[in-house]
Amino acid sequence: MEWIFIRHGETEDNIEKVFAGWTDSKLSEKGKRQVKAVANKLHEELQGKDQIRIYSSPLHRTKVLAQAVEERLNQDRETKKVQSSYMEDLKEVHFGIFEGLNQRDIVKRYPREWQLLMENYGNYSIPEGETLEAFHQRVINVLDKIQAEGNEEVTRLIITHGGVVQSALVHLLDLSMESRWHFSIPNTGIVKIEVVKGFGILKSICPPME
Repeated sequence: MEWIFIRHGETEDNIEKVFAGWTDSKLSEKGKRQVKAVANKLHEELQGKDQIRIYSSPLHRTKVLAQAVEERLNQDRETKKVQSSYMEDLKEVHFGIFEGLNQRDIVKRYPREWQLLMENYGNYSIPEGETLEAFHQRVINVLDKIQAEGNEEVTRLIITHGGVVQSALVHLLDLSMESRWHFSIPNTGIVKIEVVKGFGILKSICPPME
């Protein structure tokens, strides 16, 4: 079973280092160029694949990429059209009251909450947000649901966020949740994993599109 995970293109919030988990960030000009480059790259690499399914977070920055990839992949297909499914559980971790703020503003407005997060990152629930552990379990559950759809020959394209890709890596490679910090997922980084009889193999991590 082939999994391909793609993080969305660069956003204005990425540039400003804003905590934007569920916030609908706009793509930067570079991010817009990256979307076209990823769509072209996947079209080239997946030619000849008959069974492809796209699963995407419904947020704007991921939806734009999913639509571009779907359109590009279908340009040469008269039958077996590729379609995108949008799944709420593929959204990034919810940062609660930190949403829309950078670290400087968070420390200024919510010093106590920031300190609590730094002291217990995995288990602290940011007010109005979710814990890292709850987020990780959410991702595991949706990946198991996606895995159950279709057969082993289906290539699953997951267009999502950096935190989701980190959780997917440690889940499919049977690593501890803390191992996620060994993986840095850049905008439009592409991660390929093959799962054979339940055994996950990291095939490649491609650099971001420029």
